[in-house]
Amino acid sequence: MEKPNIYIGEIIKNVMAEKQVTKAELARRLQVKPQSVDYMLTRKSIDTDTLYNVSKALDYDFALLYSISKEQINYDKEDEAYKLSTAKILIELELKPEEIIKLNLKKKIAELLK
Repeated sequence: MEKPNIYIGEIIKNVMAEKQVTKAELARRLQVKPQSVDYMLTRKSIDTDTLYNVSKALDYDFALLYSISKEQINYDKEDEAYKLSTAKILIELELKPEEIIKLNLKKKIAELLK
């Protein structure tokens, strides 16, 4: 498998330009010195913690650039509500004849099938 040729510093610069974020503003968001941002923008690669922080600061998921699966969905949205829908649950129980009688299941099943 061929490794993608990604120059992350250049890509971050492009996203900054697109979102109109200055180096000083990115430094403020990352809580680092502007010189650190300058250095980062010259890098071909950066560590994953920095990539995560820059992604959050610029609201852009840079990690997707490195995804090996096009269908893979990566995101970290704390405010994303969990969406509930109906679910079908099948349960298989093995009951002894006396348990069936005790639970009156034959009658209940017959009523449900009417």
